Amino acid sequence: MINLEKRGLKEFVTFVPGINPTRAQKQFGTQVINYYDQASFEADYNHEDVFVEDEAKSLSQNNPSLNEGDVVISNSLQLATMVGKNNVGKVLSLNFTKIEFDSEQLDKKYFLFLFNAYKDVRRQKERELQGNGPVLRIPLRALGEIIVPVVPLEEQRKIGTIYAETLKLQSKLNKYGELIEQFASSIIEGNLEGK
Repeated sequence: MINLEKRGLKEFVTFVPGINPTRAQKQFGTQVINYYDQASFEADYNHEDVFVEDEAKSLSQNNPSLNEGDVVISNSLQLATMVGKNNVGKVLSLNFTKIEFDSEQLDKKYFLFLFNAYKDVRRQKERELQGNGPVLRIPLRALGEIIVPVVPLEEQRKIGTIYAETLKLQSKLNKYGELIEQFASSIIEGNLEGK
């Protein structure tokens, strides 16, 4: 067992909250704003779009509209994903938080693995949940306090790539499962109707 260095997320990233719709309308001078919503998040999370292979750089810091390769957290699901091609230019609403990587010390896909799948981080997130009603959220301050294992960048890239490929495969398997179920149902129904 190797001895891992552990550090707070705030040493590597800045958490940028989504924008309030009223403020967005004033800022952009229009009523019609294409928001990044739960459906956008799920499409990115399920890799319905081509997953960014090389790390795209954000065009500008504090820009409320999204670029391909940006990392966002769904505040209600407490999961993170990378923005795909279909969601470029959408504006982040209050339900989401954008992650800006301040240094080259934390790989984006490794961050996704830690935030979504690493048991220790999941436990830390559960402890920090606040709110009443069905939707609990983690305050931005608490997100920054989450302690993560820091391994060399090369290792982070390997882990992140394996995690991303696993998610892509899982998504394809789910789609195949649904197709097989539809196919079987149509054959069975066809046989029943034929008799």
